[in-house]
Order: sequence, then structure tokens, then C-alpha cells
Amino acid sequence: MSPSYPFPKDWSLPLEPPAEYERLRKQAPVCPVKLWDGNTPWLVSRYSDVLAVLGDPRLVADSTLPGFPHLSPAAAARQGRPLAFFLRPDAEYRAQRAMLVQEFMPRRMEALRPRIQATVDAALDAMLAGPRPVDLMSAFALPVALQVIGDLLGVPQEGAEALHVLSRTVGSRATSREEATAALMALDDVFLRLVEDNLREPGDTLIGRVVTEQVATGKLSPPDAASLFHALYYAGHGPSAYMFGLGTLALLIHPEQLAKFRQMEDPAAITAAVQELLRFVNVSHLARQRVATVDLTVGGQLIRAGEGVLAQPDSANRDGTVFEAPDRLDLQREAHRNFAFGHGIHLCTGRALALIEFEVVFKTLFQRIPTLRLAVPLEEVRFKKDENLLGVHELPLTW
Repeated sequence: MSPSYPFPKDWSLPLEPPAEYERLRKQAPVCPVKLWDGNTPWLVSRYSDVLAVLGDPRLVADSTLPGFPHLSPAAAARQGRPLAFFLRPDAEYRAQRAMLVQEFMPRRMEALRPRIQATVDAALDAMLAGPRPVDLMSAFALPVALQVIGDLLGVPQEGAEALHVLSRTVGSRATSREEATAALMALDDVFLRLVEDNLREPGDTLIGRVVTEQVATGKLSPPDAASLFHALYYAGHGPSAYMFGLGTLALLIHPEQLAKFRQMEDPAAITAAVQELLRFVNVSHLARQRVATVDLTVGGQLIRAGEGVLAQPDSANRDGTVFEAPDRLDLQREAHRNFAFGHGIHLCTGRALALIEFEVVFKTLFQRIPTLRLAVPLEEVRFKKDENLLGVHELPLTW
């Protein structure tokens, strides 16, 4: 009998993946699991196999194909609506990704670093001027993430928290199909209005440029554009905000690593430390979903055309055949080979922006508040246990 996925997690060790992954890597690296809807895709847990799956063009992320593994009722609710670009048929995805690549070029993102620094400084100024203890998520992490992606895309800050609530509804495994459909409709309406506004008066933003170049010329329909912008907004703020919180928590509960991080001045060393945090924490803790378009073999296991595959990033990131002492946070290791941003054609489009955000946030936070500490015992921190992203409801801190 196939075990149910996702696997239970030991919440007394909140930053650790489910212990079952270690056993599977050794004994059953490619095994069937059962999803909420009865679908039984193959779960891939070893680093080498995850690398192979995410790099194989015969395994696609096309959610319209039979056998695609939907991880929740909310995820299935996307069917029949304009799909996020990364869930579309391969040719459509590649076309929309190519359209976005120039917007997220590393040099272009690096030019945003001063603005990101100013956003972080302003949020910290406000936080430091307020009462203690403080919830890092509501006072800092979420406002910074929403401001950065909102400025880039051209989404007004007014109403941004409401958009986050709708996004959380879509991204929860506890959300019913009906609730998810209502949230998706509300999000579609918001971003469709932004498309229409930019058709009338294009802004000097990502949305404005894409609308001018793609929608106004008939290359992209307004509903498809709205779905694209919604996907970018969702992926551009939730994972970042959650990583701000969990990365801070990881450093606070590993004081010896935090002491090393505070001493780092070399930008390359800071980038490497952030990559290790991403390997160790990995807020995108659910599998990358694929479906086979032909018969193929993964890790010695035959997978038939039409069968789903789940590539498990947090398991691969703890694979001891690739990372020495993988369950240890070590900010001085070379961890750039982690799967926090995916791999292959679905490598995160905004990874350059996200890395800059993490570098600025963690370095500035601990430079400006050297005595930062948890205001409650770790066991009292409330984690979000039913979301597609690993995060906390609140992170009470003081100094």
C-alpha cells in the first residue's frame, strides 16, 4: 500500500524535513505515494534522481495532462481557469518564460539593490521605533516582500495585504476547491484591472512593459496576462517573506553560525551563506510536480507515459552523498547546488532578485540589531502546517 503524501513532520524539529525521506533515499528512492485524490505518482527523493527529473524534457509541468499530480483541492481548482504560466503546456510556458527573462536579468536585478536596501532600512526604522517584542512577519518580513515585488511589477501597495490573504487561501492544502476558486476569481479580477489600466496608460513597470509589448499587440490575451502577473506576484512575495522569517529563525537557533555570518564582509561569502540557508531551510518544501510524456526510467524504476512524478527538493538538499553532514547548518560550505530555486527549464525566473533580497535582509537585520533574539521559546513558535510553503504565523523577537 502506498504511503500518503505529504508525509507527517516532527514539529518539535520544525526546520527538519520529514524523517521518512532519509529512509527512502537509502531503501526506496523512487516509490509510489498516494495523494488526496487517490492519484499515485512516483516520489523521487535522492539528489541525483531529482536532478535528472527536473532536467528531463520528457517530464513536463503541464497541469492540463492526465496524470499530473495535483497536491491539493486548491491546486486542482486552477483547471478550467487561466493557468499560471509555469503550469501550462510546455510550448506556452517556454514562450512566456522567454518573454520574462529580460525583465529578470541579473544585472537588471542588481540595479534594484539600492532600492531594496532603502525598503529594508525603512521597515527596520519603523520596527525599531515600535514596541517590543515584535512579530517579525507582520512588522518587517511581509511588508518588505510585498513592497519589493509590488514596485517591480507595478502593483499598488494599497490592498497588498488582502492580496496576500487571497494568495494564502490558494496556497493552502486545507482550502476547499470552492474556496480556492473564489480566491482565484478575486485575484484574476485584480490583475485584469491592472492589465486594463496599463492598456490605457502604460506604467514604467514590468506589467506596463509586458502589456505594451504583448497584450496591446495581440500576442497575449488580457486574461492570460492577468494570470501571468498573478503568478509572478504570488511567487515573488510569499516565498521571500517566509524565508525572511525562517532564515532569521535558523540563524538565531544556531548562534555559532550567526556569529560567523555577522563577521562576513565579502559579498561572495554572504551569497554562499544565503545559499546554505536556502539548502537547510527550503520554504518550498513540497515536491516539484511533473508528468511523463513517454516511457522512461528514473533511478532504475520504469515510469510509464501519463504517470506523475514528484521530485522532493528538501530531501535532495539533505542527501549525504552530495552534502557532507547534510543536517548541519554550515554557512561556509558550498551549497549553490541546492534545489531551493528548482532546476532546468523551470529554474525560478526571479532567483536573482530573491538572492539580492535575502542578502540585504539578513545582513542588514543582524548588523542593525546585533542583540536580536527570540522572545518566546522555540516550541511556542506557531508554524503554518497546511500550506504549500513552510513558514510561521508569527515570529516574536526582541533585542
